[in-house]
Amino acid sequence: MKKRVFTTSDIARICHYSGKTVSRWLEKGEINGYHVGTSGHWRVLPKDFALFLKNNNITFPEPAEIGIDLKSLMDIENKPTFCWEFYKNEIYDHINPDQTCDDCLVYKVRSNNCYVLRKKVGHKEILCSHSCEDCAYFHFHQKEILPKI
Repeated sequence: MKKRVFTTSDIARICHYSGKTVSRWLEKGEINGYHVGTSGHWRVLPKDFALFLKNNNITFPEPAEIGIDLKSLMDIENKPTFCWEFYKNEIYDHINPDQTCDDCLVYKVRSNNCYVLRKKVGHKEILCSHSCEDCAYFHFHQKEILPKI
């Protein structure tokens, strides 16, 4: 199974540190991550974890061990993860003029799979003004963020 996010336990096991140490790294911003809901649980995207490993000279795990080749993500480390990052410098806006990304469910839950969330909850809470099939972020994400193993 391909890893889409890493938990503090995953990172602790791979890096051979305790979960508390990993949480401190996240709190200090040494690893980019985000909280899930109100539970306080951390999640780290594969490209952010790969960058942390590289910057700290920690051995990359074998792809078979974790289900993803983290080294292959190094060439996309500076590319945007979330739709609001992807569209922030675009000439056109991807949402309706009377709304902001802050109002969108995708932004509120920090989903990097807005198209999956949209299928589950419909268009009412997802504020994109166009379909996923017509979305540049959708195509970018499908082809570049989720590498084939």
